Amino acid sequence: MGRKLKLVIGIAASVGLLVLAALMLLIRFGIIDEEFLSSPSPNATPAPSDAVQTEPEHERFTISLVGDCTLEGNRFQSLCGDDMGYPFENVREYFENDDATIANLECNFSDALLSSGSLFHFKAPTENADMLVSGGIDFVTTANNHIMDYGQRGLDDTLSALDERGIAYGIDGQSVVFTTESGLKLGIYCGYGGFMISETQIKEAIDKLKADGAEYIICALHWGVEGAYRPNAYQKNLAHAAIDAGADLVYGSHPHVLQPTEEYGGGLILYSLGNFSFGGNSFPRDYDSVIVQLTLCRNADGDVSLEACDYIPCSISGSDENNDFRPTPYKKGSKEFERTMSKLDGSFTGADLEVDYSFLDPDPSPEPSKRPELPGSEELPIPSPDPEPSPIPVPEPVDPPVEE
Repeated sequence: MGRKLKLVIGIAASVGLLVLAALMLLIRFGIIDEEFLSSPSPNATPAPSDAVQTEPEHERFTISLVGDCTLEGNRFQSLCGDDMGYPFENVREYFENDDATIANLECNFSDALLSSGSLFHFKAPTENADMLVSGGIDFVTTANNHIMDYGQRGLDDTLSALDERGIAYGIDGQSVVFTTESGLKLGIYCGYGGFMISETQIKEAIDKLKADGAEYIICALHWGVEGAYRPNAYQKNLAHAAIDAGADLVYGSHPHVLQPTEEYGGGLILYSLGNFSFGGNSFPRDYDSVIVQLTLCRNADGDVSLEACDYIPCSISGSDENNDFRPTPYKKGSKEFERTMSKLDGSFTGADLEVDYSFLDPDPSPEPSKRPELPGSEELPIPSPDPEPSPIPVPEPVDPPVEE
């Protein structure tokens, strides 16, 4: 039995050597190659690939929004001097690296001798438009109740100053597609209409923006009641109609104080962002403001949506004693920070501010909503005082206030 086993083993070994020798000859003469010997069988499990399968990258964009900017006033000019970076120096870091910063511009830029029939009228030297550039402001809405303070000439000079500096803008009733340097197409409708904006106007504007290729649609609306911490029915109805018509964001101005934000129908409503760098009042009753920063995401299909929204509570001033017109972030967790957040989330319980300018008007109009006729530009200019009858101290956090 042992001999037979040895004989079988010997034969097998001999056969193996013959097969190996034959293979070596086949390789030597190029009939087969060495890879043939190492190739896995058809049923073998392939080794994992070193290549990592990844989904297409999503693109993200940061959009910043702030409230009213009035870059003029006697005291404003004296504090700024020739420093065009002064107004936004404490918040520039938030705007330098975003994709777009949007503000409400409530003044004219003109060097002409113009007069105004408005009770409050704001006209800055043309060079003050450089403050927007230095501060990183990319787009301004001019649809408000002050852009016509100095008539058509004032408006024309303002738009020319913005054009010369490459600052994009929208005028009352205009739908604009603003493309950021990073390639995001923002569709912005600017509406004021003498505080008479209709749902039909908004829907038509949104339809036009969609047709023009806007990826994210913003309705910048000038509305509401000065000093009111809560939106009225008109604001709510109009905002909801805008979102229902396809707007992604409603961005409100005019009340000069903050009002709550609202998520509705997949969109975001900022009823009022209050003042920001506001040269129209050195001693306002409410110093609270905010920077709103949106993170937008463009997915692999090209759809753009809101991914995150951050609020940076600010004071409109870098000084605790009066308004120095330099918005400055509040320290996180401070009473001022928390008070500002309460105005945005709707939990603020303070009373609305009483705003009454009748004592400043020697001849009150029986039709306050009707703008008086503007005198010709050849007349001498009327001085433009700040609307501030007397210094008013900053109130306690429970019941802070506003300006104009």
